[in-house]
This record gives sequence, structure tokens and C-alpha cells, in this order.
Amino acid sequence: MKMFFAALYVLALAVPQNPKDAAAPADGPISALEVQRRPDAAGDLRVFVSETDLTYSAEGVEARQVNRQKFELETLAASTERMTLRFRLLEASLTDSRDPGLERLLEAWVGVDVVVAADASGRPVAFADWPAVREAHRTRLSELGMQQEQADVLAAGLDRLPPEDLLSLLLSDVALLAEMQPRQPLPEGRVEQPLQNTDQAARSGVQSAARTADGCGLLLTRSFSAETPGSTGTANSMKRDVRATLHVADGWVSEVSRTIAIRAGEQRSDEVVRIQRDPAPQCPAV
Repeated sequence: MKMFFAALYVLALAVPQNPKDAAAPADGPISALEVQRRPDAAGDLRVFVSETDLTYSAEGVEARQVNRQKFELETLAASTERMTLRFRLLEASLTDSRDPGLERLLEAWVGVDVVVAADASGRPVAFADWPAVREAHRTRLSELGMQQEQADVLAAGLDRLPPEDLLSLLLSDVALLAEMQPRQPLPEGRVEQPLQNTDQAARSGVQSAARTADGCGLLLTRSFSAETPGSTGTANSMKRDVRATLHVADGWVSEVSRTIAIRAGEQRSDEVVRIQRDPAPQCPAV
């Protein structure tokens, strides 16, 4: 339900989280900041509230979609190489200027347990049992008053999507949390990815990590920009900025925000995502 211009978005995903070829600060070697105080473990359970505001225009038509979701994320199993996670949507609301009916489709995911395999960073990579998830969603659609035939059509449409698109559709917030919650120490200060120019694209990125002023967490920011040649002679562009606060007591994200601005000819897309832990973690006593 979130619209991106694929060619530029792929460039963003290709940016390493900790660029190995990034230039070190001029004032000397980079020191490391400890992030995660203990390994992920079965039974870890946290609740988050996510708000997304997406505006876009194409061919003279403008639209806006705003959604709010409250969800819980539980670790069912964890090792140094992989994890098993359970995602459950607890609350959901959505407004879409073009299609008011989308809210019911989102609400039909409330209460559905989505169990996934994740890599060591917590990024979902595969469904543990997609047919069970699909059937639970179909049941919820019927409970919300959708005719069985229509629910069957929607479920069949989900089956036609590639697994990676389904994961992105349902668990984009989980992927963002994983991206901004490093399990390994972070280089302190500003680290830049040198500008890369090819015939196909020009791109650059920067990462910054520092202790927060109150000592309660670590502030991690990542920015990325890319340009590709446009068919009309005007370059297509994307700028992506992410800012996260990691709670010092456990290394988990306490809040994260991401903005993505995409320009492709006459098409424009601006997305703002904000995710906060609920309740907000308290600063440990000094």
C-alpha cells in the first residue's frame, strides 16, 4: 500500500548499512559504540506504534494515504545466524483519498499472527507458513462483512505476488526496525560513502552515530541520495533520510523516522514514516 518508483528504490536498498569503503573522519581512527547489550532471545516482546504519511502525484492526479498501526513483535527463536519472529497487528486505521475501501483490507490483518524467518539483523526473509497467514486473513475479511467470493479473489491475488513483495507489503516496518537496530558495534562519528558515478546512476550516502545528550541512548542517522537519467532529459532522483534513537539499556529502537522523496519526470512521491516503542522506554537511573 506504499508506492515507490522501483528503479530508484532498488538503489537505496543496495546501500550497505556500514559502508566498508567509507572514508574515515579526518581527525583520526573511528572508535566504536556498543549497541546491543545482550543477544536476542526467545520471549523478547515489544510493542510499537507506526504512522505513515504518503503523498504522490502522477499525470496531474494527486493523492494522499495516511495509516496508523500498533503492532507487537516477538522473538520466538534466535541464534547468531537467524531468528524466528512473530508479528501481530493490534490496531490499524487508514485513510486514502483515492480508495476509502483500503481501510477494511488493512483492518483484516488485525489479530493475524505472521511468523517469519529473519536473518541475524532481524530482517524478515521468508514466511514460516504463508498458507496459514493467508487463510487467517481471508477469515478476517469475512468477519468484517466481505462476501466470500470477493475474499477468495483477494486471497488469490496475494498468492500471485512474489514472496519478497508480500514481505515488503506486510512487514516494511519490521524491516526498517531491523535496518536501524545494529547488532554489532557502530563506528562513532560521521562516515561517508564516496560519491559513485556510473552511466546508470550517481549515488552517495552518509552515516552518523553518537551518544544522546541525556545519556539514555544512541542516535543513528543514515542518508542516501541517488540520480538516474530521465527519459525527458530531467534526472530522476531519490533522497532517503533515516534517524533512530536506540535505547541504551537494551539496544532496541525506541523511535525511528524515515523520509523518502522521489522525483521521476512529472511523478512525485513523498513518504514519512515514524515508529515509536509503546510505552516509551525509561531512561535508566544514573
